[in-house]
Amino acid sequence: MNKSELIALAEQMLIDEYVYDEERGYSTSEGSPSDLAYEIARRFQDVQMLPVLMDLLEQTKRLDMKQRFYFMLGMIGTNTGDIRVADLLLEQLAQETKPTLIVKILDELAKQERIHDATDIIKYIEDARSAIRNSAIEALRVCRGDEAEDALIRFITTSTDSFEIMSANFVLATIGTERVIPYLLPLLDHPKGDVRHSVLNAISELGDDTFLPMFIKGLEDRSIDVKAYALLGIAKHGDASAIQPVIKRLKTMLKRQRQIQSDEGLVALRFLNRYRQSDKTIPVLFDWIVTKKWEVLFDDEQQWLKRNHPE
Repeated sequence: MNKSELIALAEQMLIDEYVYDEERGYSTSEGSPSDLAYEIARRFQDVQMLPVLMDLLEQTKRLDMKQRFYFMLGMIGTNTGDIRVADLLLEQLAQETKPTLIVKILDELAKQERIHDATDIIKYIEDARSAIRNSAIEALRVCRGDEAEDALIRFITTSTDSFEIMSANFVLATIGTERVIPYLLPLLDHPKGDVRHSVLNAISELGDDTFLPMFIKGLEDRSIDVKAYALLGIAKHGDASAIQPVIKRLKTMLKRQRQIQSDEGLVALRFLNRYRQSDKTIPVLFDWIVTKKWEVLFDDEQQWLKRNHPE
């Protein structure tokens, strides 16, 4: 696309139209000019457009148009893996001063395959504006190296925002190493369940089976999400010592009809199935579930039992 075509596409991306869909029972922008324009931009792969987009970003004063050009730039990097896109975005990050554009660039950086120098991103995780902090934390997900890891360690040990600590923990689960774990452990006593479950997730990813007692203890946490992530940790690192705690958790889950669909029951069933030949309580449990608790099972749990525990 040439410059005029990119400008026209960016203008079309700004045309929001909503139509009421009677079958779905709600309004949708699906098929609107904006929706169609975004679909075109999401397929961008032509790296020859990079200098054209950079010229447009330099010449354009309108924030809404610049946001769309950054989106196009980011999609080229996402679709091609070309590291030049990340470098161009980082160059722009160092120049832009408008919070809206800083957030947009950080969001596009988060979609790239890899960022080798996290310096310009790290400074924004201490920014006074929460939207910028959150986007910077997510952008570090595609960074590697001690610098990014150290910055997130400092953040989780000093921040008082539970949501942002949770986000940082999930990023550490992706980019961190086992040296992060000592800084995560104190957060298991955090008053917010969101923080505690993000800690269990990170330790499950970065740790080993020596942390199994911690996951078993997590099954007794007051937070449903903590219980769910504890179960995932057991599924990854567990052994026969976790059988009875998992059975207890599964029985508690099946006491009544659950309102929210989740994979927790399947995770428990699959873990227990590993030991069904060596632990006689497991076939008995499966029989009880099939005969007494069939109606409270989700469809995927019923299908799993039909395949793995035929009558």
